[in-house]
Amino acid sequence: MFIGSKSTSTILDIFHLGVKAILRDQGLPEKVRFETKGCVLFIKGQDCKQRLDKVRIKFVHKEGVTTEQVQADLAATKIGARLTMESGQIELTLPSFEWRQLPQLLPIDTLVEKYIKDSLRSKSWSMTVDSFISAGFNINMLVEKMSEMGASDLHLRAGNRPFVRVDNDLEPIPDTTMLSLQDMRDIILELGGESELEQLDREKESSFQYHAAGLGYLRCSGYVKTGAMALAIRLIPEEPLPIAQLNLSPQVMRVTKEHRGLFLVCGVTGSGKSTTLSSLVDYINQIRKVHIITIEDPVEFVYTDKESIISQRMVGRDATSFAAALRGALRQDPDLILVGEMRDLDTIRAGLSAAETGHMVFSTLHTTTAVDTVNRMISYFPQDERDLIRQEIAYTLGMVVCQRLLKKIGGGRIPCNEILIGGIPMVRDAIIDGDLEKLHGIMEADGDMLTFDQYSVELFKNGLVDRAEAVSSCKDAEAFERIMSGIKSSKGRLLG
Repeated sequence: MFIGSKSTSTILDIFHLGVKAILRDQGLPEKVRFETKGCVLFIKGQDCKQRLDKVRIKFVHKEGVTTEQVQADLAATKIGARLTMESGQIELTLPSFEWRQLPQLLPIDTLVEKYIKDSLRSKSWSMTVDSFISAGFNINMLVEKMSEMGASDLHLRAGNRPFVRVDNDLEPIPDTTMLSLQDMRDIILELGGESELEQLDREKESSFQYHAAGLGYLRCSGYVKTGAMALAIRLIPEEPLPIAQLNLSPQVMRVTKEHRGLFLVCGVTGSGKSTTLSSLVDYINQIRKVHIITIEDPVEFVYTDKESIISQRMVGRDATSFAAALRGALRQDPDLILVGEMRDLDTIRAGLSAAETGHMVFSTLHTTTAVDTVNRMISYFPQDERDLIRQEIAYTLGMVVCQRLLKKIGGGRIPCNEILIGGIPMVRDAIIDGDLEKLHGIMEADGDMLTFDQYSVELFKNGLVDRAEAVSSCKDAEAFERIMSGIKSSKGRLLG
């Protein structure tokens, strides 16, 4: 790390600013070395947030300086520092001090500036941490605490305490201390081994899974921020959630009985797409005798064969790409294929092809509304292919479910869904004609489909979410009031 000093910065400012920067980005240091031309600073401390136990300042002095001169000036400071002079260098060893005592040490800065060969004002300093204070974090204990708090995600970053996400809000885990850069490396070694640590060092990104037996599976996403490793960890139950716990609408449950078509669950990151898909797959696993192939990166929920058999494949470990695995799956006697994400043109093309050949394909897209989902799929293709692709989507699309998570009264979260059902003439014609704006009106007026506005009002009326939460999921407060008053569509059609 590097920091720069101003023309007014003292050598003590360098200590303070440097340690603050290290604490923020790398964690609690034990030994740090600051270096610039003609000067090296060494510090040591068991709690560098509060105090420094040992400080050494070593610098090249001007010609003609005598030990007696420096010793006399040092004694006049009454700070109690020790002096060593040899080979053209002065070394000062300061007594321990707390940061609040920093102003009392300013005479040391005056002494250094008086005798140093080149002034330390306006310099660039390199900072090297030779060792960190280890907090001794045990990742399994952190995951236990995370589970106790009902958290969905755990954030571990050098320079900060562990944070968890509970009901969509981030909060620190109580009674924990700051993680250091070394703590992070130790945790990644514990979770993923040398291979994941090397990949994160090399590529600055890593994604892997860890089984915390008895608690669940951890989907670990490693990244680097300001030169230090960090982890975002999603806790995934060992068994998919029972479908009844998700409060899914009866319309969505229809898909578990279907045998062909494209079924998409969409929403932003953290909206529960994977949870919904896994619960639907597990329900099918309980009631139907079929072969289910999943293609994921990484594998999240781990299934046990029940009435069905389930073949789980991970991109990178079991397949080179989503698209290649999807094309190969067609030769593996599948009934249902789950693709973790439609993330590129080749995967979307292969998914549509699989649905066209009479298979059921489940997948996700990072889109916010049902209309956006159809539009996004089409937009991946070149302009000269779009007429054909609109026809493919129109005839293969089974259902689009877009999802948002709302805070539930009494704690926890509940999905709010927007539902577009394919296969009916009005939807098919709107997609083929490229008139996608019609789809929203069709969803508003059709008895089986729902918009976010309609579903959020339904949740409010059933006492599952409060008014403010329901309004937050609507287009605006006016839309909420319109539906509450019995007007089903923006064109003024009344509920029957």
